Order: sequence, then structure tokens, then C-alpha cells
Amino acid sequence: MYTKIKRLEDLVVSKLSLIKKLEEENADLTQQVKALVADRAKIIKNAAGVRELSEFKSRIRKKLSRVTARIDKAITLQDTLFPEDPDAE
Repeated sequence: MYTKIKRLEDLVVSKLSLIKKLEEENADLTQQVKALVADRAKIIKNAAGVRELSEFKSRIRKKLSRVTARIDKAITLQDTLFPEDPDAE
């Protein structure tokens, strides 16, 4: 009878130690999951930032091309209104 109780106590102790070990592993895995979720959020946010940056660059390029066209037009008009060599006329 005593050996059966002793055996049962040993089993309980070994299972409790296994449970503690699994709880520690679970805590480690939970931290890893949280870190991965945070990294994923950063990547998603960064991807949105890259997309916004490319859209911003596109808008700036369009504005610059419009400004360049206006400057070219003004230069063309200036050349017709004010020739470079006034003595040539």
C-alpha cells in the first residue's frame, strides 16, 4: 500500500514539474507571438508608409512637370516678346 502511495506521489510530482515546464514554454511562446504581432504591425505600417511616400512623390512629380511646362511657356513667350539681340531689328 505504501509503495502504491509513494508511486502515486512520484507521478503527481513529475506531472506537476511537467506542467510548470509547459507553462514556462507557453509564456515564452506567448512573448514570441506578441513580438511577431508587433513586427507584423510595423511591417504593415511601414508598407502603408511606403505607399503614401510613393503617392506623395507622384503628386510632386506632376506638380513639378506642370511648373516646368509653365516655365517653358513663359520662356517661349519671353523670346517672342523680347528678342535676345535688340540691335538685330
